[in-house]
Amino acid sequence: MGVKVISRPPDYAKMLGAGLAPTMQKAAMYLQSSALRKINSGIMPANAPLTQSVKQGSQTLRDNGDLMRSIAPHSGDLWADASTNLKYARLQQEGGTITPKNAKALFIPASPKTRTLMRSYGAHTPRSLISAMKADGYGFFTIGKVFFASKKGRTLKSGKEGKRGKEFALFIISSSVKIPARPFLFIDEKDDNYLMKLIQEGVTNALGGKG
Repeated sequence: MGVKVISRPPDYAKMLGAGLAPTMQKAAMYLQSSALRKINSGIMPANAPLTQSVKQGSQTLRDNGDLMRSIAPHSGDLWADASTNLKYARLQQEGGTITPKNAKALFIPASPKTRTLMRSYGAHTPRSLISAMKADGYGFFTIGKVFFASKKGRTLKSGKEGKRGKEFALFIISSSVKIPARPFLFIDEKDDNYLMKLIQEGVTNALGGKG
């Protein structure tokens, strides 16, 4: 989201010059803070119950903090904006449907334990987590749309397998996931009032009070 001065009357063009650059820097910083304010205030709709359970929290667009940290201010002589270069930001802003690209299905974390395991194994994808857990002695099986894991028992002196670990749901299998739109980059009435006043004052100062 951003603002831009689209017209400089000939009589004032030279007088303005780059005189609005400081104002545009302030506008960009404000736009950044406005986006963060919107996220912190909570953007509807609410997360699905499974998402809230996995994240252990109900606040939308708040997880590991990457989205908020990625929103940066940018400005020039006559323009200002706040934006993010995260690949998934557009999906959060506009909504859409996620489908698997290099797999037959999506594997969605089934509980906070899945995320804990991903961190402990340094795994960034379901496939890498399953591979790491398999190498660590875990077995897997699927019931319906739930992918389970359990620790294999140690081989006893008798040659039999010892007691196995308790089975637990690792992933929920789905063909697609619909993400609702949760716009966080937009100018509301409060923003509009502030920015109009800021730019008007900046123009007046750049013209030396000659408006």
